[in-house]
Parts: sequence; C-alpha cells; structure tokens
Amino acid sequence: MGATGADLLAADHQRNLDALARHALERFLELGAFGAARRVGEDGLVDGSRDSDVGFDHGASGRPRSITRLRRDTSPPALDREDHDTIRISLDGEAIDARPGDTIAAALLRARITTFTRSIKYHRPRGPFCLQGTCGQCLMRVDGVPSRLACKVRAEEGMICERQNGPLGVDKDLFRAADFVFADGLDHHHLLTGSRVLGRVAMEIARRLAGLGELPSQAQGPIPAELRTARLVVIGAGPAGLAAARAAGNALVLEKESAAADPAFASELMLGAECVGLYTNDTPLPGNALLAVRTGSRLLGIVAERVVVATGGASQPLPFPGCDRPGVYAARGLLGLPLRVGERLVVVGDGEELIDCSSALERRGYVIERVLDIQKVQPVRALGNPVRALDTSLGERIRCDAVAIALPPAPLHELASSVGAHAHWVGRLHGFAVQVDADGRTAVPWLFAAGRVAGLDAISSGEAAGRAAAK
Repeated sequence: MGATGADLLAADHQRNLDALARHALERFLELGAFGAARRVGEDGLVDGSRDSDVGFDHGASGRPRSITRLRRDTSPPALDREDHDTIRISLDGEAIDARPGDTIAAALLRARITTFTRSIKYHRPRGPFCLQGTCGQCLMRVDGVPSRLACKVRAEEGMICERQNGPLGVDKDLFRAADFVFADGLDHHHLLTGSRVLGRVAMEIARRLAGLGELPSQAQGPIPAELRTARLVVIGAGPAGLAAARAAGNALVLEKESAAADPAFASELMLGAECVGLYTNDTPLPGNALLAVRTGSRLLGIVAERVVVATGGASQPLPFPGCDRPGVYAARGLLGLPLRVGERLVVVGDGEELIDCSSALERRGYVIERVLDIQKVQPVRALGNPVRALDTSLGERIRCDAVAIALPPAPLHELASSVGAHAHWVGRLHGFAVQVDADGRTAVPWLFAAGRVAGLDAISSGEAAGRAAAK
C-alpha cells in the first residue's frame, strides 16, 4: 500500500471519533435564545420559553406541591413485568439492570433514565433522539472511552458508563444557570472582550467547558488492520443494497448492523462492517476505490473496482421549541427499541411516513393520543422534562408520555459526496440526495448510488445500479 493510503487507513479511526464529536456539536447548537418568562400551568407543566430541567412533585390535589430535580422519569413502566435474565451495568456510579441484547440506551430507558447528556452552550438536558447512531445526542463515556454512542453499544456485565458535559453532575448541573443568567442570550463571541485580561479569562473558561468528554483513561494501542480486494462492493444491506447485489451477481456487501434484510441475496455479506471512509485509490493495488471499513476492533481496507452506495437515510428532527428535550424521539427509533418508552404518544410528521409510523407504533402497543400532520397543524412547544405535553398551533395542549417525530429519513449522502458525487435538494425527502443517471451512476465514474440515498425507489434503482456496476 502506498504511503498516503496507509496513512488514511491508520488515521481513519481517530478521524471517525472526531467526526462524531463535530456532529454532536452541530446537533447541540441551540435553536436560538427564547424569552425568559416561565410560569406553571394548573396542570403542573412548566410553561414558558425556557427549557426546564425540573420536575414537579404533585400532591393529592394535582397541583404542584414542590419543585424537585428528577433524574428518573416517573411515568408507568416502559415494559411488561415478566421475569428476564439481567446483567448489571453502572451509570455515574449507580447500578443499572439491563437485559441481554440491550444497548446502553435501551437499558437506561428501561430504567426510566431519560437525560443522557447536557447541551454544549446552555447545559440544557438532552436525551436520545434517533436511536440509530446518527444524531449524537446519546454520547457517553463507556469503560473509559469517551463519546461512545449509547444507542449502538451493547450493554455488557460490569460495563461502566458515565454521562458527559456535566462537570458537576448531569442531574444537578449548576452550569444550567447560564440559560437564566443570560436571559437575552449568551453571545460568547463578544463575552468580556472589552478587557484584555477578562477576555483571556473568559477564553480559558470557555476552552475548559467546550467540547464533549475527556481523554480516554488509557492510551489506545495499534488497531489491527488488513487489506483485501474486491471487484464490486455494495455499502448497505437494505432493500436497495441487496437488490444491487442480486443484480450484479458477485458483490461484497457491507452492512454496519448485525443483521440484513435478506442475506440470501448477497454473494458475500459482512455484518457489523461500517464503511467510515471512501477514497480514490492511491495504493499500488489495482482498483479505483479505497474503502476504510471498521469491523469491531479491527480496520479493514478494501480496494475495489466499483462501489454501489446504498446507505439509506437518517431520521431527522422537526424544529420547534422543546424539540430536543428528553422525551422527543424519532418514530423509527422507537420502532427499533425492544421496549416502550411510555404508554401515550403524540406522533408528529408528514406524508406516508407519518401514516406508516403511527400505525406501526400502535401495533407495538402504544396509545396514539394524536397524529399531527405538519401540513395542517404545527407543534408549538414541548413541555416537561421528560416531555409530558405538546402545545399545538390550534391552541390545544395534548398530554402524553413522549413525542414521536415521523419525517421521511434524510438521505445519507455524505459518504458518496466525500469522494466527489454531487448531491441535490429533494423537497419531499427534506434533504439532499445523491444525483445519479438512469443507471445509478454518479459524477464519479466508478461510483453508483441506489435507494433512499439517491432519492429513488429501493428495488428498481438497486437493480439498475447493480447491473450497471457489474458491466
């Protein structure tokens, strides 16, 4: 392998961690500074423009009796009460029971813990949203390694989990006061810039508070790596990827999850293999593309003649005040959980995704309090921590245990775009899709795209891309 290619592979793991941190930072950027007024409604919900990290202890009258900080949700149990085998993990030093196969996020939600981290700037409470490893709202320190995705890491006996971005504790984070001290918004660009000395002090404080997590407890050793070749690689084993593999007849299929829709369609399938980098090949080996693939604790380099990207899409949030509070989830993420996060849901979204997800969630046992089509009714504000009600543009206040967002998944075009493919806006998908011709070919001669990532029907576009890539 040439020097440049070797360097790319050796550094890819660290770059991927850096990308996660950047993604988390972007996700945590506040939607804006809202007004400072806060009031408590008769129903005990915090009403006003600030995010709240306090809960209310209600007396027999139903009125708030005292304000108490809650670490755990007091809603009905998330799952049935059947006996199951359990394993024991810890969160911030407290023992948590989990079930075999649970992710860390599932185990915490099962224990009714909904605050996973704090936002970067105002330290507002944040919980998991997508539950699919794309939003960055569940990053935790796990066994001494920072910024692991709690929704993707499997819980193991004795695992030590710590929440990040709460220097004095995530549940009782004194830096939360920044939201109220700076009632008109915190302009960190001009904070204390009038004085050279105070400006340096402010910069030092900001430097210590910025970012997510701390360095690992132990230095990471060399990552085992190997190199192989393939004629055609398909990234993604969803319907589009498997259709491409079937049409091509002989392809290596990479799937980051531990299962595929129908593995029989793949001539060679690698599960748990995530492509974290796609480059033009600069190694001595013949081939057009160089793929960096993470498989557990190993790094695999693949040199391929042609590549079909079928990475699908990612659940996306809907911007409204309170949309990033604990208790607002992606509908598809809830469908993938092995538990329910409450009983009553409000489902908000658009188009067929809204209809399909609402029906699927109801079949999972949720009581659907309301289905809100954003073309007709807009959510105005989510209330509570975790969310316990949703105000609408019609003046309604809908009580619930959680809010599910059902928007069409945004195409995951980044991998294809990083190597030169063009992306264009697709309004019905609320995102950018890879631009392809009738055969799925992108602006890069050896690169093809199919399915959601290209904004197309999965089966037909997958078959077209597979046939063209196999020629």
